[in-house]
Amino acid sequence: MKVASEHKAFWSAGHENYPDQMRPDGFGGQLFGPKALDGITAVLNTDSSDRFAKPSDRSWMSSTYPWTGDRRHTKIGALAKTYRGLIILKTPFDLALYPRLIWELQPRTIIELGSCQGGSGLWFADNMSVLCEKPGEVHSFDLYTKLVHENAKKHPLLTFHQVDLADAANFDEKLLVSLPHPWLVIDDAHVQIFSVFSYLDNFMMSGDYYVIEDEPVFANKEIIDGFHLIEQAGYLVDTYYTDAFGTNVTCAPNAWLRKS
Repeated sequence: MKVASEHKAFWSAGHENYPDQMRPDGFGGQLFGPKALDGITAVLNTDSSDRFAKPSDRSWMSSTYPWTGDRRHTKIGALAKTYRGLIILKTPFDLALYPRLIWELQPRTIIELGSCQGGSGLWFADNMSVLCEKPGEVHSFDLYTKLVHENAKKHPLLTFHQVDLADAANFDEKLLVSLPHPWLVIDDAHVQIFSVFSYLDNFMMSGDYYVIEDEPVFANKEIIDGFHLIEQAGYLVDTYYTDAFGTNVTCAPNAWLRKS
């Protein structure tokens, strides 16, 4: 099955270039934990022999009714999601929300923190090219850029940068100053999220958006304190996005943030 080939490419690139990080305590363990492996295995071992079926041969019952989808388990399906053959770790809800925001905001710059295989960066670049009247630039930052697939690197609007996000000072300040606004920043790296936010905030303007994926779901003291900092910096939660499918039915609960 064609969709499985790039999962295998990612797995091979990880072991070849970052063997230590492919251990359970590295990004390999984070990306390929038991639930993630279930999702990837579902792609690798898909039996497509019954892919096409007559309507009369199928039940009309749905395993996940759309209006109660927020009560169901979608993680495995999201972790198995691909775009143009590349891994894209986004929930179906967020895949529906981002195009809506890109259309509304018309960003000139999308900054992605965390590149993985480049699938999400490619998806953002394609969405920008279709939805923006003046397509801008997508810049994706990650330490492990050797995992980025060559097919993602070919997109004319998309650039990958090798940066250790453990220290926000590693960003190229001249690059950030040069990037046109409005900005849409997506933090999917989960590395020093609030220090990175504080640094990038220095370059952001009123109306720019900052989305923090995954981490806010924990809502521990660190998260609460960090969001107090965000609120003090003048950011507001855009509930048009956080609550589109129900209260905080998104991988970024309370974290679709607009600079006021």
